Amino acid sequence: MLTENRWEKEQQLMQSVFPEFTVFVKDSRFGFEGYLRGQRSGRIYHVVIEADRSTYPQYPPDVHMDPKLGHHWYGAGEQRLCVVRDWHAARSTFANTLLTAIKYLSEHDGELDPFRSRWE
Repeated sequence: MLTENRWEKEQQLMQSVFPEFTVFVKDSRFGFEGYLRGQRSGRIYHVVIEADRSTYPQYPPDVHMDPKLGHHWYGAGEQRLCVVRDWHAARSTFANTLLTAIKYLSEHDGELDPFRSRWE
């Protein structure tokens, strides 16, 4: 379960490392959102890293990206990015999770998307 101290530390870390990402709180969900630019395609991706107060930090936050790229998505409805990562509740953070999303984006940005015309 999320403590006030943990939430304050998460916000401080994200502000110092990724100040362009903003905090949000909606009901029991909370996290950070911002935009990343694909290095190869130049495409802008809206990225949301969010968790639930009742399960964080025991479970890692979800990563959402729009538009989606690659084939590593799971869940019905609003899909989440599934990437292999180690999660240690005492040490892992939203910032670590965003670094994972950035790495994923750098590896998959610019891949041929079968649902888009190559002339776009």
